[in-house]
Amino acid sequence: MVPFGFRAPASPIPSDFTQPAAASYVTAQTAGGAYNRRVYFGFNYDFATTDNFNYLRPLPVTAKQTTGSNTDFYLGDYNQAAGANYPTAATAYSGSINLTSNTSIDTRKFIVPFQGGFDGHKPNLQKKTGTYIVAGNTQGFDISSTSAAGYTSYKKALDTVSNADEFDINMVVTPGVLHSLHSSITTYAKDVCEDRGDAFYVMDTVGIDDNIATAVSTVQGFDSNYTATYYPWVKVLDFDRNKPVWVPPSVVLPGVIAFNDRVSAEWFAPAGLNRGGLTEVLEVKTRLTQTERDDLYEARINPIAVFPSTGVCVWGQKTLQGRPSALDRINVRRLLIAAKKFIASATRYLVFEQNTTQTRTRFLNIVNPYLESIQQRQGLYAFRVIMDESNNTPDIIDRNILYGQLYLQPARTAEFIILDFNIQNTGAAFPGA
Repeated sequence: MVPFGFRAPASPIPSDFTQPAAASYVTAQTAGGAYNRRVYFGFNYDFATTDNFNYLRPLPVTAKQTTGSNTDFYLGDYNQAAGANYPTAATAYSGSINLTSNTSIDTRKFIVPFQGGFDGHKPNLQKKTGTYIVAGNTQGFDISSTSAAGYTSYKKALDTVSNADEFDINMVVTPGVLHSLHSSITTYAKDVCEDRGDAFYVMDTVGIDDNIATAVSTVQGFDSNYTATYYPWVKVLDFDRNKPVWVPPSVVLPGVIAFNDRVSAEWFAPAGLNRGGLTEVLEVKTRLTQTERDDLYEARINPIAVFPSTGVCVWGQKTLQGRPSALDRINVRRLLIAAKKFIASATRYLVFEQNTTQTRTRFLNIVNPYLESIQQRQGLYAFRVIMDESNNTPDIIDRNILYGQLYLQPARTAEFIILDFNIQNTGAAFPGA
């Protein structure tokens, strides 16, 4: 019952056309003239020297399928390598296998080509990217409505990471999913981040050719301090094809945020010349003027700017929150995400402990030093943590609740520098001198 071969592969070319060369097989378990147990008989996957890659392409309709000049592969037609020494050198294979011998198994392994399968995508489905993205096709996914297959796929992926207890993430990106075309998914991704409370969503707003007015109107009704968006698209090098391609901002922004966290911390702004540089970007779709940057920032869209002798960099750090507050800045929201993650992880061992002074002290001994370290690293102006009898009253304790209050004053970024130059007469005294 042990398989010893496979049938001749069918040709992917209809019989009306010229057939490719016959499929080639590996018929000797050798490398450099010596036996090598890592070389397997069967279908040859050395695509650099054979035409076998063609045989793995989609097959024509059944009526047109032929095997051409291909032959069946049968292991019994070949001799084992002399160096295998099982059962003796250079003998033909038979159907018997000694399962207690590793050599016996290694010399009888062979590779089979898979044909006619289905990987979930139609072979003829065009995968639209860049300028060609539409509601019904982005990278091959149809997200034109909540009943479309692409929407179901993206929603299932987001549902998979929605459980904060199971998946530890702090950022969500959906490159190629544009709010102007696929708002059902961008809104759902935002909701997942808000429900988790410990993840941030970098959202793509508009297509590559959409102007600033379109970008501004697209986010006008969107309100979330767990989401940020950027403009315009950028050009990067596609290393697989060794050519430059246009990509939405969410392709490169995770790299900026990761660099920001590595050299500073989550509560620093991932923007500006120190931490917002986009060194891998070759070009931006639109070179923004200062007025255009101001218009975008006023609309809560973070500009990607170009400066002479400096390069491309992120020039804004607003969230998409509509009401002005500390949480309309990315560094403040990510400060709270980092603090929440640490405190939730460090205090999970206090659950089901006795609700006593000792337990509250353990909590304070965990949280206070952590917040002090953030303060020392310029993340907080001041803070206060309360967990004592004043907020753990008898009725709270009787409900099996350990209650704590954290008051934070997050450090703000200097996004506008204003300097007053005053010209004085010779000999005049300077103020405050």
